[in-house]
Amino acid sequence: MNRGKKLLMLIVAFAAASAWAAAGEPPSCPLKKGDAAPDFSLRDQDGNLVRLSDRVYPGKERSWRPKQVVLLDFFATDCKACREELPQVVELARRRKDIQVLLVAIPEAEDGKKKLDDFFQRNPVPFPILVDAYQTVVRKFVAGKDNSVTLPALFLIGKSGRIRALWMGLEKDLLSQVEKILPPATPVAP
Repeated sequence: MNRGKKLLMLIVAFAAASAWAAAGEPPSCPLKKGDAAPDFSLRDQDGNLVRLSDRVYPGKERSWRPKQVVLLDFFATDCKACREELPQVVELARRRKDIQVLLVAIPEAEDGKKKLDDFFQRNPVPFPILVDAYQTVVRKFVAGKDNSVTLPALFLIGKSGRIRALWMGLEKDLLSQVEKILPPATPVAP
């Protein structure tokens, strides 16, 4: 994607977020609570292929492929709100071992992979970082009808693959929001 297209996407996203703030309504999103999460496969930073359907799927759990609850976090290094929210996501991953966090990183147009690597080298996280270089997954989950994207975007996906909750924009108290929906089975670590 060239610089002009990237800039145009950012302007459209900003305009959509501004309109949302003024109207008090959430930005458009192709998915809603209760929908089946679209399957995807992306490579992590080590080159391993990660599939959502290896963690969440309908039907009976298989012994060779245990189900997990997944928190999918869409992130970009040039998104200030994403960087502000990241410590909460890290804390949730530390305290809630029953939830698998997957971070979907959207690289910037210019030197994106290098910027991602540099950022996460300075800010290590205890969960997989999946690189969505062509924005195929971000389009499935967070692109509105006008292709605008609101970040950060978080999706809590149940073991059956259904979206339990989603948050568009900066969430101030993520852990308590998640625990309202999914109380911990065992006491959380302090």
